[in-house]
Amino acid sequence: MDEYDVRVVGERKSRTIDEPIESVAVASTRGSVDVTDASDGLVVAVEGDRNSVVVGGSDGTVRLRIDGQRNSITVADTLELVVERDDGSANSIARQSFETDEDGAAAELIRQDREEAYASLGWFGYSLVSYQTKATEQEFCQNCGRETDAVVRRHSERVLTVLGLSVSVGESTTADECEYCTLQVPDADVALSDAERRDIYG
Repeated sequence: MDEYDVRVVGERKSRTIDEPIESVAVASTRGSVDVTDASDGLVVAVEGDRNSVVVGGSDGTVRLRIDGQRNSITVADTLELVVERDDGSANSIARQSFETDEDGAAAELIRQDREEAYASLGWFGYSLVSYQTKATEQEFCQNCGRETDAVVRRHSERVLTVLGLSVSVGESTTADECEYCTLQVPDADVALSDAERRDIYG
């Protein structure tokens, strides 16, 4: 891997980058990386497995290099995207608006809706998918208690897929979150307890 300003490695790492950088490399497994305001010419290298990478910003160019597998990469539609290398497999690249919508929920908090989560599934499998919905009926966040118009509800579902037909067999967890209490663990491993593993995976 070349030299990069920021390198995210390890398992289940979460990192939010809000300072100006020229390059970031994502070599983790099942990690989450958010670049809130990409500088012009930002280089994003994705070499890990099953990571979620979100790049926001405007009036600039993002250069993407992919060697990993089964990663989800979302780039703001206000940025120009140049894919310099795509040697990985089963990766998804999406463009998304990060403006606040008319319902008041902050769109940048919604990384993936239910339709997008199901669309990423294959022909066969038993998967745990995650997605977010707007909690428009709430005037405050039930997680941290602060008043805000930007509340999202995060969901995880067990999904059985046969011949491309996906059926939910149970929702395992739901949690509310807002822009004030979005969980970020910059440099710490995130591990599930035995009880949590049994609850999620059965």
